[in-house]
Amino acid sequence: MRVISCMILLALLGTAGTGCSLFKKNTNPPAGPGGASPPRFPAFSDPLVPTPPTLPTATMNVPTGKSAASTRGNSILAGKVIDSNQRGMANAYVRWVSLEENDKSAPIDVAADAYGYFIIQGVKAGAAYKLIARAKQGDKLLAGTVLTNAPSNYVLIAIREDLANSDTPPIPGSPAQSISNNVPMNAQAPKAPGQNSIGVAIGKPVEPNLPATLNVPSPSTTPSATVAEPKFVPGVVENPLRDRLPMLNIPGKAPRPPLPRLPGDSKLDTGPTRVPSCVLIGNHLVSLALRDSQGQVWEYQKQGAGKLVLIDFWGTHCVYCRDSMPTFNRMHKQYGARGLEVIGIAIEKYGDDRKDPAAVNKMCASMQLSYRQLMGRSGPFDAFRVFNLQGLPTVVLLNEQGDIIYQHVGRPDAAELSTLERIIQSRLSR
Repeated sequence: MRVISCMILLALLGTAGTGCSLFKKNTNPPAGPGGASPPRFPAFSDPLVPTPPTLPTATMNVPTGKSAASTRGNSILAGKVIDSNQRGMANAYVRWVSLEENDKSAPIDVAADAYGYFIIQGVKAGAAYKLIARAKQGDKLLAGTVLTNAPSNYVLIAIREDLANSDTPPIPGSPAQSISNNVPMNAQAPKAPGQNSIGVAIGKPVEPNLPATLNVPSPSTTPSATVAEPKFVPGVVENPLRDRLPMLNIPGKAPRPPLPRLPGDSKLDTGPTRVPSCVLIGNHLVSLALRDSQGQVWEYQKQGAGKLVLIDFWGTHCVYCRDSMPTFNRMHKQYGARGLEVIGIAIEKYGDDRKDPAAVNKMCASMQLSYRQLMGRSGPFDAFRVFNLQGLPTVVLLNEQGDIIYQHVGRPDAAELSTLERIIQSRLSR
């Protein structure tokens, strides 16, 4: 019995030892084909793999403030600087200042052209701006200020001597003083001690930067070849304009006679104008073609060019538009023979080509208006949008060249109508 117990104990011990060896984790990788060990992926400790570079851990300071470019927008402000006689002012400068609290950008000046037109780019749409215009007339400083919102392409700035005061910014200097970036046009460059206003040392001769020795070749002893005078080609007439080709004179051929002038209007007829259409560039009306309430076509190039044109934008639904229409009718009768063209442009709500003319004719007949009435809305065309109007009524006065010299939005009172009539009388008396 004791022998059997010892045999069972020995069997259990052998089974336990074998089991540990059987279930032990195998750390050796499996053999590859042919008994070779499989390739291992190289680690960073492998001598054949280069040590990866150590990346810098310095902290980067990123500025959080807004740059000057982020405060700029993509809208424009355009208009004209005029004097007390409603004429374009040349050599004028317009400074635009943002009235927004969060816009701390420095004021910038722009120069107007020879006719007083100016364009300001980079303003924010919907933002409020103050425009300050300045110009020199002899020794006098003229100035004027206008508050406006962007975008706008018909800003008129009237400048006078009495509007200039101590708060008026100075006129910028020459362009050479504002070449460097981030320097306002009216700022002066700092001067070093002992230098004048253009940075040249005072009292010290300016020596040229030349080499120590200059080798000047001696003139040749051989006589230079004489240049022969150009020979004129027979039949070719000498052309006084050297930048053009010479004219060929063919014997026996008479010169071509000048083209005959067209009777009446000498302008070139480019064919029928598309109706309705309008071309307005800034404050300059190039062309306008609309049908009136009777169905006839009115073209600015044929009926209004070279005249003083008064345009009254109104509508039959506008109650305040009727107050000033009798005054415009009187101006049409009083100044029409002297060169004033008065027209009305009706801006109706629905743009119906059949109902709108009938409504306009009915209202004009009841008010006994005699000046021409054009239809401002027809199909996709909308004169309210083309002229960028802000409301009705709106009165616009064009000079003989098609420039807008007067504009009033809203119902004009007696004083405003008197001012408009004085401008008309002044223009017609020239």
